[in-house]
Amino acid sequence: MSRPRTSPPQNVLNLGKSIPETILRLSGPAILEQFLICLASLIDTAMVGSIGAAATASVAINISTVWLINGCITALSVGFSFLVSHSVGESNPAKTESVVRQSITASLVLGGFLTAAVLSVHRILPGFLGAAPDVLPNAVTYLGIIGMGLIPQTLGVVLSAVLRSAGNTKIPLAANMTSNFLNVIGNFFLIYPARQIRLPILEDIAVPIWGAGLGIGGAAISTSLSQVALAAMLLWHIYRSPTAAQISPRGDYHFHKWTLRSLLHIGVPVLLERCTLCLGQISLTAIISGLGTIPLAAHYLTNQTEGLLYLPAYGFSYTATTLIGQSLGAKNEKLAARFCKNICIISTLVILAACFPVFLFSGGIIRLFTNDPQVAALGTQTLQIAAATELFFSFSVVASGICRGAGDVRFPLGVSLIGMWGFRIGLVWIAVNPLRLGIAGVWMAIAVDCFVRSLLFLYRFFSGKWMTADHG
Repeated sequence: MSRPRTSPPQNVLNLGKSIPETILRLSGPAILEQFLICLASLIDTAMVGSIGAAATASVAINISTVWLINGCITALSVGFSFLVSHSVGESNPAKTESVVRQSITASLVLGGFLTAAVLSVHRILPGFLGAAPDVLPNAVTYLGIIGMGLIPQTLGVVLSAVLRSAGNTKIPLAANMTSNFLNVIGNFFLIYPARQIRLPILEDIAVPIWGAGLGIGGAAISTSLSQVALAAMLLWHIYRSPTAAQISPRGDYHFHKWTLRSLLHIGVPVLLERCTLCLGQISLTAIISGLGTIPLAAHYLTNQTEGLLYLPAYGFSYTATTLIGQSLGAKNEKLAARFCKNICIISTLVILAACFPVFLFSGGIIRLFTNDPQVAALGTQTLQIAAATELFFSFSVVASGICRGAGDVRFPLGVSLIGMWGFRIGLVWIAVNPLRLGIAGVWMAIAVDCFVRSLLFLYRFFSGKWMTADHG
């Protein structure tokens, strides 16, 4: 028997006095959460980059595989985001509680499957992707250790999405902030060997600091342990905090047919979309790795620092899924349309404001994460291209969140198929081979792909079909 809630579940459609205020109040913590996650990732990148270009490349060669793994986890989280947001909008607490329980079960199942899959291929995959001899050993170590932390990672991602969709963005913010802080502290002690650090004020005093000296392996261990901490914190809040997603520890955790049917309808297209993007990224990594270690490292650093640009987009995307889902769950299509219009306008303005300073200071930003002058020079060039064209990609991210809140998941899948395989792969190959434009040409090709995607999403919104899609 479930214990009674300490407070009744409420939706967030009237969180603010106006629609823009509601959007900003809900998206603010989500954007800050994305910023802190990105900041921790950049600090992690800088720590790894301080070891050398080969260390950076050993992570970079695995990044497309990590994206593929994250795509599988994202598909599950999107499915439960849809279910939770609609059940909260319907004011159906029993249904919400059932969905939350099943999200925990599904996370354990998927995380276990991903762990087994990664550990079965981690020794051969980096070499298959073209890792150079000086990169291969660390790349194998990194992927293997990351694979062992996928169960808590899946729990962390899915439960964060569940809480956001229930209207609580502050708990995921606090939990992810703590987890990222622990990751940075772990890096500090696990990556570097024992050393002495001189205090800024008392330079004649050297403080001995213990260090495991594990290099890339230390970074991977720290990441996995921080995921364990994140999952533990979110589980505690799911069971103890008075939110619309609160459940008691005892109850039915079995899958229900209606949940599985909805997850298949929502999750499979999202999974296929993510697989399309990530398999495309694997193909791109294979093409780019042929350019050499320096361009590969520059490409990886650009991808990492680009997170500064699109992090508002993901915050608004999560907000869109929640607000659109709860609006349609409450059978209010006019409100959903107003939220869609306002989210598009507000997110565009915020993203443009984020891109301008990154474009101006791209050289200084890249040099924070590498001490190799060749990597810094190439990375500066590619980051400027990314900043100048980021709006197109970011708009696609926000638009996908809107579509998913409405259950319109097949259209983003079609856009991904057209963009990745109709434009990006072919254009990147042309830029690298016949035109020999190098890594800068790669990023120009990516910009063209993102521009086409943004146009397709605009057409979808103006047509009004995103609200009338078949939800299964």
